[in-house]
Amino acid sequence: MAQEALNDAMQAQVISPVWHIASYLQSVSLATVGMENEAQAALKDGTTLESKRNATSKQK
Repeated sequence: MAQEALNDAMQAQVISPVWHIASYLQSVSLATVGMENEAQAALKDGTTLESKRNATSKQK
């Protein structure tokens, strides 16, 4: 089931590469399957995407 969640999160990221939640979902899924380093990288990516999104929203 965790592998299916990871596959879904990866597909979401393919569909919308700037959607930060896809990275967060991928991070949780990776951690669940024991891929801690990759999970931390996905979490960092999600945080970066969310920060960029929030900065853009504040400029409007």
